[in-house]
Amino acid sequence: MEADDLASADELWWSWAVLAADGRLPEGAVAGLDPEEHVLSYEYAGSWAFMQRIGGGRAVLWGVAGGSTKDAVSQHLDVLDGAPDWASSNAVWRSIRNVKPGFLAWYSRDGWDTSTTGMFDGVIELVTTLLRADPHLVEQARSGTAEHQLLRQAHGVAHVAAQGAIRKRLRSQIHRQMRESVERDRGLPERPTLLARWHRVSEPGISFEYTVMVDQGKLVALGDAPWLPEALQVSLTNILRELHLGEAGEESGAWIAAQVRVAAGRITLARAFDSLPPWYTGKGPTMRALSWEMQQRSAAWRPAWATLLPE
Repeated sequence: MEADDLASADELWWSWAVLAADGRLPEGAVAGLDPEEHVLSYEYAGSWAFMQRIGGGRAVLWGVAGGSTKDAVSQHLDVLDGAPDWASSNAVWRSIRNVKPGFLAWYSRDGWDTSTTGMFDGVIELVTTLLRADPHLVEQARSGTAEHQLLRQAHGVAHVAAQGAIRKRLRSQIHRQMRESVERDRGLPERPTLLARWHRVSEPGISFEYTVMVDQGKLVALGDAPWLPEALQVSLTNILRELHLGEAGEESGAWIAAQVRVAAGRITLARAFDSLPPWYTGKGPTMRALSWEMQQRSAAWRPAWATLLPE
């Protein structure tokens, strides 16, 4: 199942609101409405979901269902990757800063879309529970004739202009400053012993470049490397993971990205602690990942652009 198998945003919103208002939920489930953010919430048996209604018939749905978080982490997914500006709303941002969701989908005139394709089996089951409200009560709520305060408040919507565009511009500004930043010398060797030993033992026999970024301590390769056998990719990534940990300073932090280069039979390692150098051609790190890294460092070792990161 995929995101477009979900019911329409309007149908889901009003059934969910009615169930939250009359409390006819599975035993142990909790649902509610934040009238200021225009967000409905639902939590049950370790799963949870939020839905925000946004002007122009738009909506965002995110949360955890079954193993969706584990799947997202294992695939290193940024759930906001590819999402429109308005879907990166203030409510979504605050929610996912500390707790990574396993799914996120957004609704517009074209229906539901998502950056977490293939993770919706558990979501459909979770959401189906929220579509079981009495149709007559749903119609009353939608028409505005229901008297319950929550159902009156459910008619509000968050304004598109107040959502994530500002944050995306800020992220672009941070990435631009990172491109212009100069690395502070940390006295690390160009050819670390661990890497040189890997090269000598593995004997890849080809010239290549292999780039990784770091997302909250986890290494993520930038694209596939079909020219390097899978076993060598795995062993090289393991070496880089060891180097990332071993080269991190208690005050100066760890590198944000690195690139292994093999040319003319020689292997070297380029690192980026404070910048996005020319050799880094991938999509820049998320503000969440950058904030996490800066929290590991003392103030003296944070680049100037770190002051732009959200608290």
